[in-house]
Amino acid sequence: MDYAIYKTTDGKHPRVIHRFTQEACNHKAKAAAREKLNDMWLHVLQRPMLHHNPKGTKDEFQYDYMTSVNTSECIRFYIDKL
Repeated sequence: MDYAIYKTTDGKHPRVIHRFTQEACNHKAKAAAREKLNDMWLHVLQRPMLHHNPKGTKDEFQYDYMTSVNTSECIRFYIDKL
């Protein structure tokens, strides 16, 4: 089965960020997707001034991105079937 990492902003309009096919990943698409998601998660954790309230599991993470002093957007990345 093929997998992808999706991104949503405030839970709306999911879009594919990265694709992982079994053929391209030597039949380990989910493992490759988790590895890439982990790299993205570490990138978020290294920038606490930009990414507030980070939360995550092995198949998803989310954080609040401040768009102004009083408003923020909830950004979520997750792995799901392609």
